[in-house]
Amino acid sequence: MHEVGLARNVAKALKTRGLRLAEVRLTVRGGHRDPADFEAELRVHLLQAMPEEAKAIPGLEIKRVPFGHLCPGCGNEFESAQIAASCPRCHAESLPELSDEQIDIERLERIR
Repeated sequence: MHEVGLARNVAKALKTRGLRLAEVRLTVRGGHRDPADFEAELRVHLLQAMPEEAKAIPGLEIKRVPFGHLCPGCGNEFESAQIAASCPRCHAESLPELSDEQIDIERLERIR
């Protein structure tokens, strides 16, 4: 399960930058698992890596962003946030550019 490693890396990056979960959004590209299952597992492992942030974990925004896909049928290259996206040209199932999830941490700006 690479969610364990991702959660540890997120926790380490946040601690290094002096940030809390309530101050960030996680953006996810790639993957081979159902997004809801991935997010649930990631939250479980974040809780283990950051027990002091337990209250913030349920409200943490995890957003899927588009990533590259290639259609083996027609050679079309396109972007989609879906894991097994169908080609917009021929509707065949595409090959994702990223087979494992990659996470970026975005700091949220609060406007008062």
